Amino acid sequence: MIHGVIPAVLTPFTTSGEVNEKALREYVDFLIDKGVHGLFPLGTNGSGPLMSVEDRKKVISIVVEQTNKRVPVIVHTGAISTSETIEVTLHAENAGADAAAIVTPWYFPHDDVSLQLHFSAVAEAVPNLPIYLYNIPGNAKNELKPKLMKKLADQHANIKGIKDSSKDLARLQDYIATLGEGYDVVVGTDALVYPALAMGATGVVSAVGNCFPEIMVELYEAYNADDLTEAKKLQYRANQVRDALKLGSYITPYYEALKLRGIDVGEVKLPLRPLTETEKDNLKTALTNLNLL
Repeated sequence: MIHGVIPAVLTPFTTSGEVNEKALREYVDFLIDKGVHGLFPLGTNGSGPLMSVEDRKKVISIVVEQTNKRVPVIVHTGAISTSETIEVTLHAENAGADAAAIVTPWYFPHDDVSLQLHFSAVAEAVPNLPIYLYNIPGNAKNELKPKLMKKLADQHANIKGIKDSSKDLARLQDYIATLGEGYDVVVGTDALVYPALAMGATGVVSAVGNCFPEIMVELYEAYNADDLTEAKKLQYRANQVRDALKLGSYITPYYEALKLRGIDVGEVKLPLRPLTETEKDNLKTALTNLNLL
């Protein structure tokens, strides 16, 4: 199910911090029209951890309805507690999402026993919904080790793979080798798409794909067509775009880049902040120099 380019969908907000439904629906259409292979709402780029349960449920319902089965919707439903994770995951299933992705719980340190109990409880609560686990130790603090991932996958038939955002190619390869055939392993950083595909990953949950999905789709298609020279060229271009999208406060440059393309995706949610005028100018200059505007 998880393959190709899957944007880590941004969540548009109003200036008062409410979900901007109109902007979200238009944004979903923009991404699908650009040829992406799936959507991944409510992850890091989607501000999921900043949102209330009710707002997360609202986004799930909007994205699933607007997508209307044109591409798979893999909803990030992870939360700091097991009970909240189960509540959001059940809503995703009932709303018609194609799968859920669940990050390791954050803030508190958890050992492998705790993580196994947590993921098992969620998997058992939604036995008919495909689940992908989500490793992002830089943000969530707790790492999901490959051996534990394999143990969980063996125990629960609905655990289908993992999104790895460790930025560690050796770790990604460990997941692929440990899980074996029949599981989807996707990379969660745009800088490693080409080498990840070469290792056997099935795709990328892409931040660059939020703003410039064309580049990421072309990279994936070039690799699959064995046009490795073009794929490498596009990987380097994706890296340049990725660097440009770091010119400013966390995540906000993605919103501004889309606005520069004429696509209104609303505002970020506090404590994320808007860009300063200087940051906006720097971003516009960088994207113009890359011939993207």
